Amino acid sequence: MAGTGDHLVALAPARRVAVRPDATGADITAPTTAATLREDLPAPSPALLERASRPAAQTPIWCRTPYGPTSTVTGVNLDVIMWPDSPWADMRQEWLQAEEFGLGRGWLYDHLNLNDRPIWHESYTTLAAAAAATSRIGMGTMVTAPNFRHPVTTAKAALSLDALSEGRFVLGLGAGGPGADSDALGGAPLDRAERTARFAEWTELIDLLLTRDTADFAGRHFTAHQVEIGGGEARRPPLAVAATARRGMELAVRHADLWITQDISQNPATYAGTPHAEVRRQLALLDEICAEQGRPPETLPRLAVLGYGGERPLASIEAFRDCLGRYAQLGISTLAVLWPRGEQAGAQLAVLEQAAAECRLP
Repeated sequence: MAGTGDHLVALAPARRVAVRPDATGADITAPTTAATLREDLPAPSPALLERASRPAAQTPIWCRTPYGPTSTVTGVNLDVIMWPDSPWADMRQEWLQAEEFGLGRGWLYDHLNLNDRPIWHESYTTLAAAAAATSRIGMGTMVTAPNFRHPVTTAKAALSLDALSEGRFVLGLGAGGPGADSDALGGAPLDRAERTARFAEWTELIDLLLTRDTADFAGRHFTAHQVEIGGGEARRPPLAVAATARRGMELAVRHADLWITQDISQNPATYAGTPHAEVRRQLALLDEICAEQGRPPETLPRLAVLGYGGERPLASIEAFRDCLGRYAQLGISTLAVLWPRGEQAGAQLAVLEQAAAECRLP
C-alpha cells in the first residue's frame, strides 16, 4: 500500500480490531502477526483475527464481481463518456440515444466543473436520473477522486446507485490531480506522492466500506466511526481504478474489477512517445504487477479512453476501426470514446452509431 505515517484501522461486523501497518506501508486490510492492538478496544475474537489476517489471495475480488460480457463481434466493448453539461431534457435524450445505439456503458467525469462550463451537473445525481430513464445501458464514474469526496459518502452513494440501476453501476476511482477540485475545500496543496498516498487509503477504505458490515477507521487522510452503510453483501458494485503508474496499478490489481487508462500522457518522464506506445508500456507494467501479486492478468479487464488526448477515433469509421484494431491487439477489452460535442458533432455521432453497431453483442 502506498503511504507514509500511521494508519489506524478497525473493522468487524460486531467487534473491532485495530491494525497499524508497519513502516513499509503493509496492506491495512491484511495485518501481519506483528499488528498492534489498541488498548481501548475490546479484545477481538480468534475468528475475527484470523479473517482480518487472511491473505487477499484467498478471497480474490476478481472471483466475486466480474465486470461484464465481452462482445462476440469484435472482442472489444464500446463505451462512451457522457457529458453533464446540458439541461436534463437534452441529457436524457442523449442517454436514451446511447442506449439505442447499443453502447455498453455511459461514464461521467466527476468534477465540480470542467473548463468553466455554464452547466455542469453533479455526477451521482445525474447518474441516478440516467438510471431511472434507461433500462439496459451501464453507467459509471470516470472517475471519482478524493479531492472533494469522502469514502463514507462515496461508498453510500455507490450502493444506492447500484440498487437504483439494478446492478448497472460501476464505481470508477482515481487519485485526483491539482486544480479547482483539489482547492475547493481548502487545505494545503498535495504533491504527487502525497496524492498517491491519499489515493491508496481512499481505495482501501472504500473497498472496506462496500464489503464489511461495519467499518471503524482513523487514517492519515480519512476518519469514520462505527460506519454501517449497508455494505458486506456477497456482491458489491464493481470497482474500476484509473492508474498509469506502479503505485496506482498495484491498487487496481488488488481491488479492481476493471483498470482504466487514457490517451493522455500523465508523466513526461516515462511517456513512450505516442498514446498507443504509452498504453502498451502501461499494459506491460500492469501484467508485471499481476504476476507479482498472483492475479491472472486475464481476470482484470482493461479500458482505454480515446479522444481526449492524441487519438481521434470518431474522425471517421476508418479511424475508429484503426483504433479498435490497434488497441485490441494490445489487449484492451473496452474502448471508451467521447460523446460528440462541437462543430463536428453530427458527423461524429453518425460514426459512433456505426461503430456501436459493429461492436455490440448480437
